[in-house]
Amino acid sequence: MTPADAWVGPTIAISLAIIAASFLVIGGVALVIGLGLRKQSRVARDQLAKFTAEAKAMTARFKGEMEGFADLSAEARAKLRGAIDTVDGRLKDLDALVEVLQQEAEETALDVAAFVRTVRRSGAVLGAAKRAVRRRHRQSAD
Repeated sequence: MTPADAWVGPTIAISLAIIAASFLVIGGVALVIGLGLRKQSRVARDQLAKFTAEAKAMTARFKGEMEGFADLSAEARAKLRGAIDTVDGRLKDLDALVEVLQQEAEETALDVAAFVRTVRRSGAVLGAAKRAVRRRHRQSAD
């Protein structure tokens, strides 16, 4: 080996030490990044779990409200059906009453017409009798 070649060995050793130190720094940086990501993933997982719990609670509340609206709708529908049935029954009763009143009115009108006809005939008979009495009365006065 020549004296000029004497610097190659220590240079290689120093280069290897620098490369080894670089890999240690890279490993340390990777470890720090890994630990930071682990911490952030734990925080994100906790936030996601909290959000999921809140979403479940909100969904349960929403479901309860929807069931309440469905019950209210069913109750209102049942009451409305009952009211419609009641109104239908009363309309049928009113229709029957109107028919009875119409028949009674027709019968009364016929009775009144018959009575008026009888009164007219009686009036005609009475008028004839009255005229006959007047004639007799005139004849006897003459």
